[in-house]
Amino acid sequence: MGRESEIQDLLACDHLRDLNFTWVEASEVELPYRELLCHDRDMTSTLSRFHGGVVELEIFQEPSDESCYVREVLLKVGEKAVEYGLIRIHLENFPEELRAEILGRKKPLGRLLNESGLDYVSEPGGFLKIPSETFQPDFFPAASSKFLFGRYNTLFDQNRKVLARILEILPLEKL
Repeated sequence: MGRESEIQDLLACDHLRDLNFTWVEASEVELPYRELLCHDRDMTSTLSRFHGGVVELEIFQEPSDESCYVREVLLKVGEKAVEYGLIRIHLENFPEELRAEILGRKKPLGRLLNESGLDYVSEPGGFLKIPSETFQPDFFPAASSKFLFGRYNTLFDQNRKVLARILEILPLEKL
């Protein structure tokens, strides 16, 4: 499955059904989004460092999918929304104890992976530039800029098995 079909599969979620975006190079991602998105680390620890707090998980919905665990999430630091995401988690590629923690719905996947010590690699598959007038969810502050940014990312284990495919969109950040 290629990048286009993978992301279209994730976009079937209610909030993103009509998402209008353009693929852009990392150099075209505006600051501070570039430092938050253009790297090969997990977003949970990156957002925690940037916002100076623990990233908590809020799950909006868990659309049914026979092959994977899918969830639509909002990551927050305190009351502030710091990321909206859609994640398709391939539970069969996780150790059993980590599967149980993921299904426990208490912590973001990045934190669970880092706490578990499981070796994994984060490989962004592309960066998204999203016209702010086409994506204005009520959980993000009103965007005063013309664009929001996001990334499409894949997490792999040490054997190159897919752990998760993730669409991550960040709210407007004031510098």
